[in-house]
Amino acid sequence: MKKYLLLPMLLLSTAFAGVQSDSATLVNAKWSEKDIAKGVVYKSVHFINEELFKSNQYISIIEVRSKSGAKLEIFPSPVLKETSKMAEEKGADAAINGSFFKFNYAHNTEDYNSVDYIRKDNKRLAPNTITETNQRSMHQLGALAILNGELYILKADELKSWENYIFAPEILTTGPILRVAGKDEKLHNASFYTTRHPRTAVAKKGDGTIMLVTVDGRARESAGVSLAELQSILKWLGGEYIINLDGGGSTTMYIKGFSDNGVVNHPTDNKVFDNNGERKVANAILLYLSK
Repeated sequence: MKKYLLLPMLLLSTAFAGVQSDSATLVNAKWSEKDIAKGVVYKSVHFINEELFKSNQYISIIEVRSKSGAKLEIFPSPVLKETSKMAEEKGADAAINGSFFKFNYAHNTEDYNSVDYIRKDNKRLAPNTITETNQRSMHQLGALAILNGELYILKADELKSWENYIFAPEILTTGPILRVAGKDEKLHNASFYTTRHPRTAVAKKGDGTIMLVTVDGRARESAGVSLAELQSILKWLGGEYIINLDGGGSTTMYIKGFSDNGVVNHPTDNKVFDNNGERKVANAILLYLSK
């Protein structure tokens, strides 16, 4: 009997050791850090020897501390536009791409090209696109909301149109939500969840610090991550609330004044691991520094 119990225990021990190793690799990595402003830091790390999840990974984070005075904005563009262009035209100091959209480069402005709910200045600009089975899509399982300058990460409840009842002037539904109040959300066993892709996310620490995050992918230099791996990365970095945004070719991080036109990650639409493959998207999360 002991012989039969030994194998599963050994497998479990090996898997646990792997998780411990990955978390230590991430937390103890030599991150490159640059202060953008008081209380706002840009951090990046490049794992090049298959050190994290047995893969190469390039991770970029803008960390915004709660007392920095910086402000976040949900910005929907009337037409599809690069994240960096939205930031430049609005005078923002940094940005990441936002939620999911209709992939149509024709100048279709219906619902701001969004398939997810958008509220701006207390006005609904776009509804959630409901599936044929009348089910909420995976990217409508959570929301970003901004109220009185503070960003919240919210989980959908059982109400069919729950986002209509959120008390905030700015709202963007997105998802899946990965962590709520310090507890991991259960993830589905579907391709979107389990396949490695470039990812964009927002996380919030217990002290109110916001992390704007991109993980590059679809390249030898950076494989991208599954949603479980993204969940682990941001949990290990202190995220109490974590939500996924649009990823893949949309994944972009921009910081004003940085080289390569401010794009600091490696968008994939040009299929080259550089800073020039930015995709046009429908909306973005903009950051304004305290003046």
